[in-house]
Parts: sequence; structure tokens; C-alpha cells
Amino acid sequence: MMTSTRQEIEILLDTPDQHDYVVSAYVDMTVKDGFNRHVDVQLKNQARAAGEALAEAGAHKDIDANIAVIREAVHAQAQADPEVRGLAVFSSVARGLRHVVSLDFPVENHLVIDEEPFLLPLLERWYGEPAFLIALIDSRKAHLFEVYQGRPETLGDLERDDVDQDIQRDKPRFTYKKRFASTQHERLHGVDDSKFLREVADAVAERWKNGNYAGLILMGQTQDTAALRALLPREIEGAVVAESTHAMTSQPDDLTDDLTRLIADWQAGRERQIVAELDQRRKEGHLVADGPTEVLDALQQGRAVQVLFGTRHDIPGARCPDCGYRFGAPVEVCPYCQGRCRTVNAAQDIMRLAMRHRVPVHVFRVAAKDDPLARAGGVSALLRAEANWAPNAKTARESEGHPQVV
Repeated sequence: MMTSTRQEIEILLDTPDQHDYVVSAYVDMTVKDGFNRHVDVQLKNQARAAGEALAEAGAHKDIDANIAVIREAVHAQAQADPEVRGLAVFSSVARGLRHVVSLDFPVENHLVIDEEPFLLPLLERWYGEPAFLIALIDSRKAHLFEVYQGRPETLGDLERDDVDQDIQRDKPRFTYKKRFASTQHERLHGVDDSKFLREVADAVAERWKNGNYAGLILMGQTQDTAALRALLPREIEGAVVAESTHAMTSQPDDLTDDLTRLIADWQAGRERQIVAELDQRRKEGHLVADGPTEVLDALQQGRAVQVLFGTRHDIPGARCPDCGYRFGAPVEVCPYCQGRCRTVNAAQDIMRLAMRHRVPVHVFRVAAKDDPLARAGGVSALLRAEANWAPNAKTARESEGHPQVV
């Protein structure tokens, strides 16, 4: 799995009152010395594009120091783990920032100099490739796995401690009720009362709490998965996305084919459900935000319950450094405080805000011609409440793909 976690990404989300530049580097570790060859050319292009802005901010003197930090991190990672496929390094000497994230997927060499860390590749991967928790159980054992990008990995194993104990037999003068109450074996009590299944349910709940999973998949015999599901906390039981009969195995590769099918079926059904709900809300004009500006307004006002992304992630936007408000169109002057806005990637801002406010994000994995969000400028949101004040109509119209009106 990608070694970055929610906590690692969240460290980079908030940069309050910071105006020093951050150098964000994505490094293809599969090409020997590829970053060193790339960075020299890229730096020249970045410096030329930044021009006066970098000079006014006094950032030129720190750029070389930040690049030295990045080169050192790349070299250290190559020595420590030659198999790593990609690396993300964020450096700002002025802020005391040095953050390194190892990646198990390849990235192109890319260098970005900005006041905020460039997180879009990490956020796209985080939301576009959800992970699932897997519980494979029978009456004797349980194996927990997680699957990411179709690859199951073992998390832990459980085995009942009384598996070798004999069933308590009838004794003279025992009544049926006394015999029934004096043993814990599920053949006499039923699997719902199994102490072992309760332990498995607790282990699943603990893994769920400490992970970031899109859903839970239960595998095993029907009576075992049904009993386990009944013992799970309500919020986790509601997150079960599939159940499947499967023979007990401790080898993750034995599950790959079934998991690939189960996840694909769930994702297809989920996307059909989302599109149907989105179409209905649009038809009724009820609790839906279309376009990056409306979505950003909803996120900043705490009204969004789910964000939906199509295939387009190169959405121009703006941020006002004075009041901090973000827009889904290239606004020059903030309509609220009259501050001078900076150009940003609106898709990154939307994903950042969604992660910060714990709003789920769904990324459609379809061909561009089938993108259900193309008409909305690439992004929509389902809302819990309508706006209690009107956003800037001109900015909202531009964010939906209409030409700017002068």
C-alpha cells in the first residue's frame, strides 16, 4: 500500500500565516539519477516563470538550500530502500519544514515552488484508490487483510483458544437446561453467542478505527459472516460492502480474484447510485452544488456531505491571501475583502478542504466521454443545507465553464 497515511498528508494541509515558499518534489525512483538530471532544467523553468515574485519574496536564497534538502532525501531513500518506486519531498528551510513520503507507485519527476505544498498527486491517489478491510472467518480461525489497488495484504490472524477442548457431555441428573447453560460451545449455543466471534468483531472494530477504509468485506461460510456482522458496531456493520463464501486461507493471493470482482461490482453499483441521486437532486434543484466555486463555498461553509470528482483535475482557481477564501475560477480581486488573489489549482483546494473537514470524496473512474460531471466543470457536491447567503454569481458562472464576462 502507499506508505503515506492520512496523518502524513494532514501535516501538510494547514500553513497559517506562512508566506515563505515551499519546494514540493515528486521523484521517479525507478530511473537512476533521473531526478538530478530533471531538477536542473526544472529549476531554471520555475525561476523564469516565478520571476519577480520570487525575487520580491526573497526566496532565491532559500531555493538552493531546499533543493539540497531534497537531493539528500532522495539519496538517503535510494540507499535505504532501493525498491521504492516514488518519493514525495516537501522542503521549506525558512519554515523548518522537511517532510518525506515514500510511494509504492511511480510518479513523474515534478518540481513545484509555491507558498503551499503541492499535494494533488497524493490526494488523487488517496481518494482515487480506496482501501478495504477484509475479514475471512470460520468457527476456528480468522484472518484480517486490507486490499489496496487490488492487492490484499495480511494484517493479523486470530485463533480461538478453546479449539482443542472437548464438548461437555451429559452427566447423571443433569437437566437439558443445565447442560445447555454450562458450556460455551457454539454447537450447543449457536454461533451468535461465540466468545471467539466477539473477539473477531472487536479486532475488526479496532482495525476500522485506526484505518481509513471505504468499506468492509466479510468472507467465509454464510452462517459465520452473518453472525459476525450481527456483532459489529452499527456504524461498521453499515459499512459492509460485500459478503462472499470462501474457503479458509492465510494466503492473500488466494483472495485476489474474488476481491477484484467484489470491489468492481460494489464500485459500479455505488457509482450508479450516486449518479441517480445526483440527477434527481439536479432535477429538483435541491441540495446540490455544481462547479468548483459552489463546491468550495459549500465546503468552506460546512454544508457539503460528499464531494464528487470526474476525470478532470486541472481546474483553475484562486485564493485570497488576505481573507483566506478560495474560489473555483481565476479571480484577480477578492469580491469580499478586495485583496489580490493568487492562482491555485481548485481541485487540490477542494480535496484539501474535504480531508480537513472529513468530507468523503468519490472519484469517478470512467472514460472522459462518460464523465457524469463534465457539465458541472468536473466537480459536484451533495449538501446538507442550502447556502444562507448568495455566492458571487459571476464567479460561479465562470467556474462552470462559461466565458468570463468583462
